[in-house]
Amino acid sequence: MDARQMKDKERASGIRVRGLTVAYGERQVFDGFDIDFTPGEIGVVMGGSGVGKSTLLNAIAGLVPFSGEIEKPEGGISYIFQKDRLIPSISVYKNLDLTLRAIFRDKAERRERIADMLQKLHIGDKAEKLPTELSGGESLRVAMARAFLFPSEVLLMDEPFRALDIGLKFRLLDELGRLLTASPRTVVYVTHDADECVLAADRWFVLDGVPARVAAEGEIALPRGERALDSSDIAAERAKIFSLLASE
Repeated sequence: MDARQMKDKERASGIRVRGLTVAYGERQVFDGFDIDFTPGEIGVVMGGSGVGKSTLLNAIAGLVPFSGEIEKPEGGISYIFQKDRLIPSISVYKNLDLTLRAIFRDKAERRERIADMLQKLHIGDKAEKLPTELSGGESLRVAMARAFLFPSEVLLMDEPFRALDIGLKFRLLDELGRLLTASPRTVVYVTHDADECVLAADRWFVLDGVPARVAAEGEIALPRGERALDSSDIAAERAKIFSLLASE
């Protein structure tokens, strides 16, 4: 990481969760749960189905009632969901313009920002398409564009790549890395895929139990651009994570 990237990372603000308690009826998902996400880093959260990964994201976003404390940057949060959540009856451009209208009043500025982001994500020719005319990968790129057009310090990701083939998934992970280099965020990234984790994470967490707890955690210091699944260090980290997930 060069000096400029270090400074960008320092400008981002982290997330501190203390005493998080969430219940759905009689089911206690979290009870006094603590976790920290370092400023400007990707924190990957894994664990079995129903352990509370999405609930953690939604608590950070303020979408579910909870008790406890969540310290996070002021302002909005960008969220990339499992589904793109685009409005199907309006164009890609209009979907993205809705994100910016309350922030940038100048229409020309919004158009320029949208065009630039679509070019960065290699979908510059899709601006006038309806979401229903896009492939799964293109829809996800639009969702990524929307998340990065919104000027937030926090990005939440809830298994957005789960339905994609391996090659496309890895290409989009590369594009995510480039976007974060240009616009650093503190990222909380939920996935069930150990490969995604070792390619994306600065720090990873495995949740387990009812109510959930952090059963294991680790960090990956190797820069994301230098990681390969068949390298010895990354393969060893992947094997460790896979064994933790398999033992749940």
